Amino acid sequence: MGWTNVGMRCALLLMITAVPTFGTANAHAAANADPNAFFENRIRPVFTAHCFKCHGADKQESGLRLDSKSLASKGGDRGPAIVSGDPEHSLIVQAIRKTGELKMPPDESLRPEEVAGVVDWIRHGAPWPADAAKSTIRDGSITEKDRQFWSFQPLAHATPPSVRDSAWIQSPVDRFILARLEAESFKPVGRADKRTLIRRATFDLTGLPPQPADIDEFLADRSPIAFARVVDRLLASPAYGERWGRHWLDVVRYADTAGETADYPVREAYRYRNYVLASFNADKAYDRFIREQIAGDIYATEAPPEQHEELVTATGFIAVSRRFGFDPQNYQHLTIQDTIDTLGQGVLGLSLGCARCHNHKFDPVNAADYYALYGIFDGTRYAFPGSEEKKRPSDLVPAVSQPEARRLKEVRDGELHTLVAQIEAAKKDAGKHAELIRALSSRKAELEARELYPVLYAVNEGEPKNARVQLRGEPTRLAAEVPRRFLEVLGGDSLPASEKGSGRRELADWITKGRSVPLAARVMVNRIWQHHFGYGIVRTENDFGTRGARPTHPELLDFLATRFIESGWSIKSLNCLIMQSQVYQLASTVDEPTAKRDPDNKLLAHFHRRRLDAEEIRDSLLSLGGNLDRSVGGPHPFPPVETWNFTQHSQFSAVYKTNRRSVYLMTQRNRRHSYLALFDGADTNVSTARRDATTVPTQSLFLMNDPLVHGQSMRFAGRLMMAARNDTARLERAFEAALGRPPAVIERQRSLGFLAAYRKELNAAGGSTAQNEKMAWAAFARTLFARNEFLFVD
Repeated sequence: MGWTNVGMRCALLLMITAVPTFGTANAHAAANADPNAFFENRIRPVFTAHCFKCHGADKQESGLRLDSKSLASKGGDRGPAIVSGDPEHSLIVQAIRKTGELKMPPDESLRPEEVAGVVDWIRHGAPWPADAAKSTIRDGSITEKDRQFWSFQPLAHATPPSVRDSAWIQSPVDRFILARLEAESFKPVGRADKRTLIRRATFDLTGLPPQPADIDEFLADRSPIAFARVVDRLLASPAYGERWGRHWLDVVRYADTAGETADYPVREAYRYRNYVLASFNADKAYDRFIREQIAGDIYATEAPPEQHEELVTATGFIAVSRRFGFDPQNYQHLTIQDTIDTLGQGVLGLSLGCARCHNHKFDPVNAADYYALYGIFDGTRYAFPGSEEKKRPSDLVPAVSQPEARRLKEVRDGELHTLVAQIEAAKKDAGKHAELIRALSSRKAELEARELYPVLYAVNEGEPKNARVQLRGEPTRLAAEVPRRFLEVLGGDSLPASEKGSGRRELADWITKGRSVPLAARVMVNRIWQHHFGYGIVRTENDFGTRGARPTHPELLDFLATRFIESGWSIKSLNCLIMQSQVYQLASTVDEPTAKRDPDNKLLAHFHRRRLDAEEIRDSLLSLGGNLDRSVGGPHPFPPVETWNFTQHSQFSAVYKTNRRSVYLMTQRNRRHSYLALFDGADTNVSTARRDATTVPTQSLFLMNDPLVHGQSMRFAGRLMMAARNDTARLERAFEAALGRPPAVIERQRSLGFLAAYRKELNAAGGSTAQNEKMAWAAFARTLFARNEFLFVD
């Protein structure tokens, strides 16, 4: 049921409850946040595949052993192989770059991204968990202590605690927050004003600035449910799905290209993107959302025909897994690892991919767990995107059911048979029927070239099979077979003996109905909280394992997870519950004594101020310029598939201009979109749990000089000049539209002075008065765009 059909749900709720591959900025940040996971996922596999054979426990060429940090730092005959923090003086970097005397591995070269990964790993201090935490490394057995870890426990039915200042409470959420604050003798700051609150809510739910008319309506509404009405309106907007769907696309590392050496385009990937956005707008139950993405093609065999395309499209979650090498079909084990890793981090908050080469050294996940899941995806047929060796995509999945596909083929074959017969008959008197033959032949060629039905970048059932453990993650070194099952620490349930498919349906059901439900619910609730407050209750949003942060408010986390499930896994209902709370509506001002004791604001005595992300900045500029295209994005204008001949030396690369929302921009894996990279967009190679917010000079230069900013400032100026006839009225409109408030007296005076001085300079240089006037207002608009107040949400 869509939100618009539900009505004023937030208002009702208020009345009821009123009692990295490295090489990018994001990859660097991910390394700093979880360096051990990066080593296990990206560095150890490289060493295992290319180095340990000659420089491991069994053999040490040139006296060099590389299977521990201490030994690699000690080095061999030539000196230290690794100098922490200094890749340029690390012999291993010189060797793998092959630019000097040392050239390793001798018979092949590492891929560019592998070289870049090792370089950046050393630059970040070469973290090596086996050396850094020997005392905490597991022996591989799953113990009762493992099973008692907090995130694996059933949800506790937490009762909102008593508080001294009960008048402060607006929502059950507030009791958990205030109880902690009172226990620490902290006092929360005051409430945000209404202008701040509507701007905060509008960006949170839609990623767009509030319209002046909406601000005026909220200011005029004196009812106790005025803010709830705002939230309801925003949740019903199509912009909601575009904003919150973008959060999910970050988690599942969505991209429009495949990521192998030539980074082939994926023409059909946008369909999965649009499925995600539509699912959030429809408030699709989260448990159903997950099941569809894991096994939608299987559910489609039993669903009504009108649901078939949507269900199969959902499995784009699996299909968009990164591809590797010259021919990705030869590196399928790495693609499956990417699938398992993303499923683990994104849905369960566990780094399952670390168990590919060995038992997880910290969390209760073993290699047998990994290869039990591996078998499920190894029995799945992934769509093939094309590659340097095989230039064309294949194994794309029909958007219609098999019976319908057969029917459409039979219809076309019948038409072709008829045309062939007509052509042959006309050829008996070719001179008389030459025109008819040409027409019939043209029709035949069109029929043969026409696609019978849309195809999807998705997955379907392959050959069901159990996998064998790959020693050190190498598919050529096989050990014992592992029956397909689920994580041992959560029960280790095996597939039924009667199951004839891959096991993806059972996996989907296990995640959303079985022992893993508390984990899946906690992880998603934590993400929803994060996108309202900047940080999750668990601040390592992708890691609920032993190396992750512990929840700051564990009872609140379980309370929200329980409510989430009871609401039918409704994300919008949880948005309502959180946003109606007093803690969400606090001001962002900082109480200095409290800040000294809680510098990270983990107890939420005030609201976290945040910078707009890349998409919000661009979309706001387009909105203010009046040319934001609000239509849903479709396919990208990739080159015709018959021209594809991309290689590692001539990779696919493109930037397609559009005025649609930034979620619809074409994003690549191997080459980051220049604008999105500048403002810390998601890393499309790894699951991005939280965006960084760097501050670098190039961002300021962008806001001063970029053609996008100049173009939108001119359009904004034109709109201001048409809307009002005098400077004072135009200033009011400019401030309201860009900052959500009128100018203060001193700001009005300074702004008028700026405009007068700018006009004087322009008029002295010549040009028409009208054009100079517009340029002056455009210059003033850029001063608004460069303000912290424009770029931040309080």
